[in-house]
Amino acid sequence: MRCRLRVLMAEKEITQIQLRESLGLGSNTISKLYNNRFDRVDRETIEKLCDYFGVEIGDLFTLKDEE
Repeated sequence: MRCRLRVLMAEKEITQIQLRESLGLGSNTISKLYNNRFDRVDRETIEKLCDYFGVEIGDLFTLKDEE
């Protein structure tokens, strides 16, 4: 599974710091998702990210590398 956070952030032209401040997520959480080095993701984190970017879960996570 891959997280498309890097792509979504680039499209919105925001930094990890800006995202952290906007959503109140931890730096480690954002970094792990951004670099695809996560084992599991909290449901609340997924909901916050989907709401923030205006996407569905399938737009945030993919089963194969599409980048």
